[in-house]
Amino acid sequence: MLITAAFWSVWSKDVSDNAFEKAYQREKAARLEAERLLEDLSRQIYAKNEELETLYQDLKANQSLLVQREKLASVGELASGVAHEINNPVGFCLTNLNTLESYLPILIQVCTAGVDHTDELVQSESTYILEDLPILIQETSDGLRSIQSIVKDLRNYSRDNQEDDFTSVDINLGIQSTLNVLRSQIDQRYNVHLALDELPLVLCNPGKLNQVFANLITNALQAMANGGNLYIDSGCDDHWVWIRFSDDGPGIAEAVEGQIFQPFFTTKAVGDGTGLGLSICYTIITELHRGMITPVSDGRGKGATFEVKIPTAEC
Repeated sequence: MLITAAFWSVWSKDVSDNAFEKAYQREKAARLEAERLLEDLSRQIYAKNEELETLYQDLKANQSLLVQREKLASVGELASGVAHEINNPVGFCLTNLNTLESYLPILIQVCTAGVDHTDELVQSESTYILEDLPILIQETSDGLRSIQSIVKDLRNYSRDNQEDDFTSVDINLGIQSTLNVLRSQIDQRYNVHLALDELPLVLCNPGKLNQVFANLITNALQAMANGGNLYIDSGCDDHWVWIRFSDDGPGIAEAVEGQIFQPFFTTKAVGDGTGLGLSICYTIITELHRGMITPVSDGRGKGATFEVKIPTAEC
């Protein structure tokens, strides 16, 4: 009995040790498999992250190109309009200068020979020329001043657009300069109503703000293809300077109101826009100037109204 008991005890211990070893080996194998799976998963996640980073950088590059395309399209449209505005007074001045040039031989003849020594035809022509000269000179001066004004407005509109180029300016002057630059687009179909209150100087990036104003004005004009009224109001209250742009167009559908500032969103036909205009405006106002830009209802009718608010400590 003692031998049997001892044998049973040894056998039981061997069985127990063997079971423990098997359990240990199973646990070790499971742990190694888990580590292998975790390592594989980590590699897959890393590879996916690398892929996503590449896609993100590609998207940023493409978005940057589209933003640049939007800017170039705007510059091209503005350049065309400004060229038209300058071409009119330049042509007028050239016509007057050609007329003055044709008068010159007669004036030289009269000055050289004297009035008493010229025939009646030359005397008659010189009398007419003397009457016409002040008018030609005045018209030419007006044309040159018009060109000077256009160039000044263009310089004010296209001020240095570096993001850190902040200076204190009267926003109303920016609105007026932008309207002058865009006047080739504002033909007889449109009536512009300005109600600009006196504003304090605002620390801002004038070039960037003018870009926002131009985009909102252009959008309003495009929304009124058959003509209408464009209202631009400004004022200040509670440490904010605000500007509102309203039109008589079809307005903004409630279904898309929450999407209008998203990049690439547009309600225009394919090829008529990149869908970045309002997104760029939103970034300039909210991120660069810590302001707000929102579609609002001003009670004037069915058209759209956008309100831009820039913080100021003086209101």
